[in-house]
Amino acid sequence: MLHDRHQSPVFRMSLVLMRTSWDAEEVAATAFFELWRKREKVRVVDGSVLPWLLATTSFAAKNSLRSRRRYQRLLSKIPHDSDVPDHADEVASAMDSLKISRGVRDALLQLNTRDASVVVLCVIHELPVSEAAVVLGIPEGTVKSRLSRVKTRLRRELQEYAPTAEEANA
Repeated sequence: MLHDRHQSPVFRMSLVLMRTSWDAEEVAATAFFELWRKREKVRVVDGSVLPWLLATTSFAAKNSLRSRRRYQRLLSKIPHDSDVPDHADEVASAMDSLKISRGVRDALLQLNTRDASVVVLCVIHELPVSEAAVVLGIPEGTVKSRLSRVKTRLRRELQEYAPTAEEANA
């Protein structure tokens, strides 16, 4: 029942954080597995486990990406006979249904886990600061300061996506 109720928002968030839809499916499945595994310790906010699931999805995505980087570093140390181009990433990008620019995705992936959790909860899923604080187990002031710092950083890094004066006034 919980899976059916929360599968869509968890999967959408996974797509934002991961590079392919296959990886996003794996991350979403991990979040639901952790929900079952830690069912006695899950923080319920206003009768919903969704905030906890979203935070867990963020952690699972970061762990998956970190693991992939380690694996790629290991593969780069193995000598190759010849370079054969791999078109899997290109095909996966074309198949991804989420229309988010690579620049925005890369900026989000550069956030540390604490900051990413705050962004996911407060910006993407529009949770009030008070609820995000409960989910993350930190004071509201900490959530507010992290959110402010991350917004300033993202605003600076993503300035090319800012609306022009005409677009802002329209």
